[in-house]
Amino acid sequence: MSLSRGTHKAECVRVTFVPTDDDQGFRNIPSTFSPTSRTYGWKRLHEMEYLIVPKKISSNQVVVEMFVETKKGKVTAAQAQKAVERFVNEKVGSEWQGLKVARISRVSSAVPPERRFVRGTIEEILGANLDRR
Repeated sequence: MSLSRGTHKAECVRVTFVPTDDDQGFRNIPSTFSPTSRTYGWKRLHEMEYLIVPKKISSNQVVVEMFVETKKGKVTAAQAQKAVERFVNEKVGSEWQGLKVARISRVSSAVPPERRFVRGTIEEILGANLDRR
């Protein structure tokens, strides 16, 4: 798993999921976040590399941005769209149980996230000093 490619652009698709009636949908939020490196990492599936970043999580919907690169060379937008749809439907049936696909946006070009997410102390997170007694 490699880190983001800096200012390199990839194909981006916004996928909206709807949680099913059970609460299992919130246990399987799609993401490629690595807690050890504290950044989003690229994963590979066949000829495609992907990076998934959750953008919105609510009781009504889960929205993720999926960045995709293919190793087949130049791929048309229609081919990339079909590959993403096939990938998402395959994952919903297996790993992302409890979620149902509501919408998959059109493919566009975008820069994947590159910053690291560093946890601070609880005081930094809350923005206040805690009394230690």
